[in-house]
Amino acid sequence: MLVGTGCTTHAGAAAQVGSQTIGTSQLRGIVDRGLKAAQTVPIPQTSQSASQSLNRGELQRRTLTTLVQLELISGEAKRLGISLTGQDIASYYQAYAILQFGSVKAFEQRAAAAGFAQQDVATIVRSGAFESALGDKISPGVLASDADTRAQYDSIVDQIGKIPLSYRQAKPYLARFLVADKRATKVRPLLAQAESRDPISINPRFGTWDTKQFAVVAAEGSIASKPAPTPILDLTTRS
Repeated sequence: MLVGTGCTTHAGAAAQVGSQTIGTSQLRGIVDRGLKAAQTVPIPQTSQSASQSLNRGELQRRTLTTLVQLELISGEAKRLGISLTGQDIASYYQAYAILQFGSVKAFEQRAAAAGFAQQDVATIVRSGAFESALGDKISPGVLASDADTRAQYDSIVDQIGKIPLSYRQAKPYLARFLVADKRATKVRPLLAQAESRDPISINPRFGTWDTKQFAVVAAEGSIASKPAPTPILDLTTRS
């Protein structure tokens, strides 16, 4: 297993990506808010809330994975001259929510169940938006066909009814979402190079970085030394 080591002292830091620090207070805040948000989401046919199925340690690693990925991806985008406006992020957020979950409300409820409060979801989604932009830069031709995007749009409308995105508005996003795995495969070598330039170091309290999984995993010898948590809500390393 390949892991990020680095030489930072981790004073007040949950992780460091090159010269950029992700603070423990930032991580703690997102996790605390996420666990609180999950308490508001009931598990169907039970008297429990979604928070009771969340493990704080796993949520910390999943959240830190997303923050590290965002730092690496946005840094690489900046290096390549890619910038996204607030409107770009907002449009991606809306399209992702509607086309993947049916509505913004459904998406945010799913995010809450996965341990992300509403105020933090936009930060998490930025990773997907920047990765999509990176994909456009290095492999602009990797897109789903017009026939496939049309069929997917019609399927969504058939399932949930009219949506606030016309086919013309939805098409650019569907063309990317439908081939997300292929696009991610194209982007990963670029991110591996970025990781070499900006080494990733994780505070041992929170785990260690696994280059192969591109994720924070439990440190060897800890209570839960095992693969990275499987995301309940897939917002990372996907376009």
